[in-house]
Amino acid sequence: MSDMKKWQSAIVYTDDSLDEANNLAYERGWTDGLPIVPPTEARVSQMLRSADRNPDGVVATLPPKAGAATVEKIAINAVMAGCLPTYLPVLIAGVEAMAEPQLNLHGMQATTNPVGPMTIINGPVRKDLGMNSGRSVMGPGNRANATIGRAMRLIMLNIGGGIPEEVDKASQGYPGKYVFCIAENEEESVFEPLHVERGFKKEDSTVTIVGAQGTTNVVTACLIDIKDMLKVIANAMNYMGSNNVLLGAGEPLLLLTPGHTELLRKAGFSKQDTKKLLWDLLGFPLSDYPPSMRRERMEKATDDKGIIRPCRRAEDIMIVSAGGPEPYHATFVPTFGDTWAVTKRIDWKG
Repeated sequence: MSDMKKWQSAIVYTDDSLDEANNLAYERGWTDGLPIVPPTEARVSQMLRSADRNPDGVVATLPPKAGAATVEKIAINAVMAGCLPTYLPVLIAGVEAMAEPQLNLHGMQATTNPVGPMTIINGPVRKDLGMNSGRSVMGPGNRANATIGRAMRLIMLNIGGGIPEEVDKASQGYPGKYVFCIAENEEESVFEPLHVERGFKKEDSTVTIVGAQGTTNVVTACLIDIKDMLKVIANAMNYMGSNNVLLGAGEPLLLLTPGHTELLRKAGFSKQDTKKLLWDLLGFPLSDYPPSMRRERMEKATDDKGIIRPCRRAEDIMIVSAGGPEPYHATFVPTFGDTWAVTKRIDWKG
């Protein structure tokens, strides 16, 4: 029986060869460069059974080409990425989040910046899907983390139109454009989870999309005093070339391990206290920049003492707990600057 690929109301016929199906995907620009799972009618139909939605229903319109992200098209990309059918509700909520104007997906798709979507999953769905929130949370090895993240990227490519070189003008790009999906380690962290902080119930399952610009490892293993530890982390968040600093805006993201949150709790600090401590440590004089630096936008974000910070308020710092138990490494994730993360509830019944 022939493999069939359904795409934008067209069915493309190939022979039964996996190689032939992948050659077709490469030729037509449907892949991120990695092999795909051919989205046959049978596989797409099976995927669609996981969402009680009309396959032709439009979930969102994605820039820059104003592509209509129907439930079926999301399912097609999910199959291609290697997702299990149960992942589809997560992707539908993720597409809803990507389409919100404050995320600025249009800018993310077309910029020279190395920016791509980071997907953060909270709530019971993490355990139901067997997602990794612990050791090597940003690394390989977990099917749900890897394929959900990849599907989000394929959706940006195939529906939104973020075609490398033609539309995606990233000067160098970064590996997170393939896959960047994590689950928060809610069980081992003493801090409230991200989705609760953002107004959802603990029993809700949510997806948060962040315009991420890479990762910076911060070694904290040698630091005993918690305030000294935060001083070192703040130094990593302050680097001059980040969009957050250059615009003085956005929601810079800090990934702390459960070990960090326990140290902070023992020192008497809540998540909000930690943000305030970091805020007090952040910033440097705008005058430190070379005189040739264009400063029009930066000057608007500089305080009355001439200090510029990578965000406007302490509350704008995003803190997520993920990873193994040791407080040896933190990760700073700079964001796209004057854009804002979006959280959506996943239609999840377990």
